[in-house]
Amino acid sequence: MKKYVLSSTIILFIAFGYAIIRYNVIKGVSWIDLPLFISNKAIALAAVIFIAISYALGSLARFWPKIFVPALGTRKFFGLAGFCLSAFHGILSLLIFSPTYYSKFFLGNGRLNLTGGLSTLFGVLSFFLFTCVAISSIPGVIQPTEQEKWFAIQRLGYLGLVAVLAHVFVMGFEGWLKPSGWPGGLLPISLVAASIILVVLLLKMAAILSPKQKI
Repeated sequence: MKKYVLSSTIILFIAFGYAIIRYNVIKGVSWIDLPLFISNKAIALAAVIFIAISYALGSLARFWPKIFVPALGTRKFFGLAGFCLSAFHGILSLLIFSPTYYSKFFLGNGRLNLTGGLSTLFGVLSFFLFTCVAISSIPGVIQPTEQEKWFAIQRLGYLGLVAVLAHVFVMGFEGWLKPSGWPGGLLPISLVAASIILVVLLLKMAAILSPKQKI
């Protein structure tokens, strides 16, 4: 339990520290936006990190079994922790989802534009897929004799990661192309999340192509 608490604390500290330094300290976003707007960004990034660790461990164990096979038992913790944070992110987003905070998502008449619609769609889709994965992790939902079914549902998480990648891509791609506007040269959180997801997906592709036994 101590190692779970420690790892969770470190990840949250990194995510919140990055968000606060980039937006509040360097960009000058008002501190009154820290409890919801900035914290929501940090929580979203932490959720991606947790889920990414959960899915990356299997691929890493393929290539470095002595190092990562002993850590495979932590995948459930990281996956469920990431899911809980993603749910929290969704709730916070709904609370502040308005032109005041997300002007680039809305038209002048208050309706969602294409960017807002697509980003929201991919966000909802990713949460649905991760919900399926999380439910399958509850003891008793999938019987021991249905391991193939369980593995199939767990693999939906990779589709969930692709959906999150699309979610942050649509949301932040325009800003990714303007590094001169990055506060302090720090990458947008959406780009950080996208990079992490791409690493996990590339690791999975490498693991699939590897002749070694699957983990």
